Amino acid sequence: MAASVNVHFLFPTGQGEGGAGFIPAPGAGLEEEGQPSVMWGQGTPDGNLPPFSLVNKGSLYMEVNGTDDTSQLWQKVDEGGEDGTPDWARCFVAGGALIDTNDLASGVAIAGSQLSAVAGIVSGQILNGELVNADFNASAAIAGTKLNLTGAVLVGDLETNAMSKIVLLPTQVDISAADSEFMNFHAVAALTITEIGLIWDGEATEGSGAAEGDVTIGTTSGGAQIVTAANGKYGVSQALGDYQALTIASGAMAAGTEMFVSHDIADSATGKYRVQFKYDLDS
Repeated sequence: MAASVNVHFLFPTGQGEGGAGFIPAPGAGLEEEGQPSVMWGQGTPDGNLPPFSLVNKGSLYMEVNGTDDTSQLWQKVDEGGEDGTPDWARCFVAGGALIDTNDLASGVAIAGSQLSAVAGIVSGQILNGELVNADFNASAAIAGTKLNLTGAVLVGDLETNAMSKIVLLPTQVDISAADSEFMNFHAVAALTITEIGLIWDGEATEGSGAAEGDVTIGTTSGGAQIVTAANGKYGVSQALGDYQALTIASGAMAAGTEMFVSHDIADSATGKYRVQFKYDLDS
């Protein structure tokens, strides 16, 4: 095995390099559980090379060509070394010695209580994608100004009592010309219906006009407060996509009321339409 030629013994003085390797001095300097040695030299300890692999646990090594302002003292912490294990540890001397990245083993777990709270965590110390919901306290009050809320509506963006003015609308419902049915929606706040019309989803080929049927829209089931039967006569020969405006008798809806739609149609009538509403909030 090759030996480091940059390392020299300070103690015990009887050790030296001979033809057969390193020669132990009186006092079992290199025997197991014997006295430790003190060495100096250039470079960091290499546990695979003598004398680093031969001296006893507890031996010291002083690196004379290390980086300024870092600890230059190393200690052997076990009897191994031949398998390449890092059996030499840098000694962190009190009085301002700096800890280098190489002084920390990979995967070392440093407790939070061992870290100074003087310096804050910077973005470079947080790995992308590592923060999860559990990392934040349930009571953490993170200001909206610190979040990327592009396109979001905040409470501060709404006027007073704005939520009470939202009108709950149903999904669009197809009303077949062959059935009589109704749908409704609930007005949370007072509003005024400004336009009601029929959008034809299926072609209507009947040609007899009012005789084919009508639609009534009101605030009670089958009521006529908004659009009466007389104002809701179906058009004839309607093509797909045609729009037929209905005449509004009274568009006022009080807060808390519902709108119902029903229709009467001749059995022979064809076609299908959707009902479209437009409205303004009263306040």
